[in-house]
Amino acid sequence: MLKENRSLDRGIEILETLAREGAMSLADLHKATGLPKSTIRRLLQTLIARKIVRRSLADQLYRTLLVFPDISTEVMPKGMLQIADAAIPRVLALTKEIGWPSDIHIREARAMRIIDSTRQASHFHVSQGQINRRVSHFGSATGLACLAALPDAEIAATYEALKTDVTWGPVRFGLDLPGLMQRVERVRARGYGERSPAQLSDQDWDTDLRAIAVPIMAGGQVLGGISVLWLRTYKPVEAFAALHLAALQRAAAEINAALDQVWAA
Repeated sequence: MLKENRSLDRGIEILETLAREGAMSLADLHKATGLPKSTIRRLLQTLIARKIVRRSLADQLYRTLLVFPDISTEVMPKGMLQIADAAIPRVLALTKEIGWPSDIHIREARAMRIIDSTRQASHFHVSQGQINRRVSHFGSATGLACLAALPDAEIAATYEALKTDVTWGPVRFGLDLPGLMQRVERVRARGYGERSPAQLSDQDWDTDLRAIAVPIMAGGQVLGGISVLWLRTYKPVEAFAALHLAALQRAAAEINAALDQVWAA
């Protein structure tokens, strides 16, 4: 019993450390807790199996999926684990097929959030990006792909909710509602969103990359999106989409089918 209690205490210590500090490596956890690495590794395996902790594909860091009200630095997005579990194997297969990497985004009220990426799995040298980075609904490829999958009334409501937001709103892209709807219709006609050349997130990033994206959906609900990224010097958007859009759409369809089963359960 004492041994079981000690294991429980150590597991809680790891969870509290992750909640307080955010994403951490095994070495970080060892330094922060003083626990042996072998013990931390064993406990992490159990916590991952129980869907309490996940290890991100993009940076190989551990993150807790539990929220500790007094110490958690950030609330986990609803459905993030299910989306990641459905998307990761399929975007890995996509990256293996076409070579170029994908980012997985989840849709939130104010912005899109990157929850994982296959950039490290790609043999092309692209910048590694950052997990939990947010990008605009109105300027990112995934944001526009998600907006285009919504009814027009919901697009208008999103525009109205964010139109005065200087960080995440449409003002940064010079968009009024008719201009946004014109861009949405272009996405619908082409079957993919593409990123704006303007600044997309809280800092300038990935300025050497282009992206196309399609939405992730379950039960008729738009949950997020997956993008494919490539170097701007490689091909223009239309030429890249002609080569790889079909593979991207197939991957999204497989993710959507997997999520439909989860959402229906």
